[in-house]
Amino acid sequence: MILSLKFWHRLRRMTHNRHSKRIAGALGVVLICIIINSVCFHFFERNVKNPPTLWEAVWLSFTTITTVGYGDYSPTTLGGRLSTMILLYLVGLASFPYVITQIVDVTVEGHNDRRYGFIDCRDLIEDHIIIVNFSNELKVTAIIEQLSSDPVTAHRPIVVLTDNVEELPFNRSNVYFVRGSPMREESFKRANIDYAYAALVLSPKTDDESTADAVAVATVSLIETLKPDIRTIAECRNIEHLALFQSFRCDAVIPTDNIAAKVLAQEVRDHGLAAAVSELLTQAVGSELYTETLEIEGLTFNELQSLLTELEAQIILVGLIRDDHHMINPPLDTQIQRTDRLILISNLRSDWQPIYERLLARLDASGGSRRRT
Repeated sequence: MILSLKFWHRLRRMTHNRHSKRIAGALGVVLICIIINSVCFHFFERNVKNPPTLWEAVWLSFTTITTVGYGDYSPTTLGGRLSTMILLYLVGLASFPYVITQIVDVTVEGHNDRRYGFIDCRDLIEDHIIIVNFSNELKVTAIIEQLSSDPVTAHRPIVVLTDNVEELPFNRSNVYFVRGSPMREESFKRANIDYAYAALVLSPKTDDESTADAVAVATVSLIETLKPDIRTIAECRNIEHLALFQSFRCDAVIPTDNIAAKVLAQEVRDHGLAAAVSELLTQAVGSELYTETLEIEGLTFNELQSLLTELEAQIILVGLIRDDHHMINPPLDTQIQRTDRLILISNLRSDWQPIYERLLARLDASGGSRRRT
């Protein structure tokens, strides 16, 4: 039912697209000419020797209006010839090339719109991720690579919304470019904010940290106003400005400069730590850090750790996220709740599902100690 509603909603939005209207209008004229001429040809030629069937009348109209003209059928009566001259030669042959021209124009125009950021994503995608601002190519490319390689987000289209580049320096089939100010509602409407999955607000390109964070906060505020239930993640240049973001209901704020400074400084003291952090935060190689839900409650953190050890699972339980608050290495007697998300480390995110199924089976076999919701 939900899929059907989405299909009809998308179809309705597509019919309101200006490109679709132009093609549909010209194609409608052609189809009307074919239908009317087919009826006229069948009517006027009904009394001749070997009168054409209705299908043969349609065939004549179609081959004539498309300029193919096999000549296997032709009108012989005055009425049949007049209708063919007016409907096919005058109106039809003028309309059909227009249809082809419009298709070519729309294809080229759509390509240019997408390339230079004039596209309107409301007619194209939904459940997508919006990346706001284009601070530098290296950062944006790395983010897109991470999102595209993770199984949770790989299927989601990405929209880059910015006004400081004329065109994206890369070309990817699942990445769309909306050129516009992140401070304007119209820009987010073109990015289809109403049907977006998440918004990632990067720090704008400026040397002034206060200005950059102020602009990012204003952008978060606009996004939350347009779609309060969207998940919003923002980059913060100065850790002292974190409270500003949180007051505008930002779901997550990442103080990237402070994190980078911390990793760089700690690498001086703990050689090799920076490489370990990089491995955990990327899907390129080695282990990765991620979260998973657990539809079990009543177990303690220590009991869950023990069960994973008994199953010889190559997964490390790091901590919990509860009500958007993290608990790294919590007390062993911490009770796991149904809404908790586990913080895990393993080679692949997909490693968790078979381990989770074995975990449930072990709890079933333990004589009712499984507490599943």
